[in-house]
Amino acid sequence: MRENPAITRRSLLKGGFQARHHISSAVVVVLPARREELSRRLAEMPGVEIHAGEGSRIVVTIEGPGSGMLGETLTTISMMDGVIAANMVFEHIERREDESK
Repeated sequence: MRENPAITRRSLLKGGFQARHHISSAVVVVLPARREELSRRLAEMPGVEIHAGEGSRIVVTIEGPGSGMLGETLTTISMMDGVIAANMVFEHIERREDESK
């Protein structure tokens, strides 16, 4: 899996990014008995952040340099043992200043 450690949510929000950056939210549906374990595993994945979890659902954001990377990450998540479904909810693209004009 690819990772760009130079780009963080904080630097993105403050405008300190150098290229396009994609942010996606997703809902991951898991076996309820394995939610805690899967939350820990998801949190360890590059570019993945956990925002909420209850019952069989975990809400995450996935960040990366392109839609392809987000798709790869979502596919990896959906193939994890104990995951029933992983569905992208929203995607946002930030661009460099010179690209947005």
